[in-house]
Parts: sequence; C-alpha cells; structure tokens
Amino acid sequence: MAFRQLPTVSRRIGFELTPLEDMTVESTKAGARVKGAAGELEVEVFQAALVIDRDGILEEKLQSAINAVLASDFGARVLQTIPIELPGASGYRADVELVRPMGAVRPERPYMIVFAVAPLDFGIDGGVIVRVRSATRDWEPAQHVLHSLRILTRRGATANE
Repeated sequence: MAFRQLPTVSRRIGFELTPLEDMTVESTKAGARVKGAAGELEVEVFQAALVIDRDGILEEKLQSAINAVLASDFGARVLQTIPIELPGASGYRADVELVRPMGAVRPERPYMIVFAVAPLDFGIDGGVIVRVRSATRDWEPAQHVLHSLRILTRRGATANE
C-alpha cells in the first residue's frame, strides 16, 4: 500500500512512497516517517525558490539536515557528499556516521544518508529532504522505499518516474 502526501495550495509538491509489509508509516507535520526493524526513513517537503541558485539551495538544505544531527548529543562525521541525478529530479546525497563521545553508549542507528532533491521543473518551488537512519551501512529495506519514492507536483506530474 502506497503512502501519499499530495501537493496543496501552500505546498506545491508532495510525494508518494511504498513501504514494505513489515514497516510502519506515520504522517508528520512536514512529511512522513517509515520505520522498520533496523532503521527508519523520513521524508520531508520543503519550500524554496529554486530558480536562481538551485544547487546552492539544495546544498544548504542538505547541510541544514546534517547540522540538525550535529546538534545532538553525538558527533557526526560526514563521509562524503555527492551530487545525484534522477529521472526528472536532481540534488545531493551525504553519507554521515554518528560518533559517540568518550564513554557514551553507541547510538542505536549510527549510519545516516541524507538526500536533498528537487524536480528539474523550475516552476516547482520546493523539494524533499530524505533522511535514512540505520543500524548497518546498507539497510536493504530503505533501498526499496527509496526506489518507490515519487515526487508529485500540483500539475499532476511525477518528477522522478
């Protein structure tokens, strides 16, 4: 069963994703959270005028998502940040690893991947932030959900079919 958050008048984009059977989905104020046994995936919609400095804004959104992790009790190490291209959308991906301070308990889900992605249609003022937190570097169920993610626009188009 797919989860949909449709575009609205105030939010020009939405998204659709299909979790696996054993995952739970909960709606959040800005998007949705998908939880599985070994990890969780959050999708959040953001508004931004991406016409003038699209890449800069997407990098800034990615960095803001990473900074939110850095503000936690754990430190974080950014392993790599790379540009990504998808059919009908593009953006950035960062691989992050939470590191524990001396004497602290290891985080339950120390591996994180953050995406900041927007449709290539410059008439769409927004995009999505995706955060994947997992107990292992490669959490296969997240790959399934990420492959099912579709960015929906008010024009009825799917950005990354």
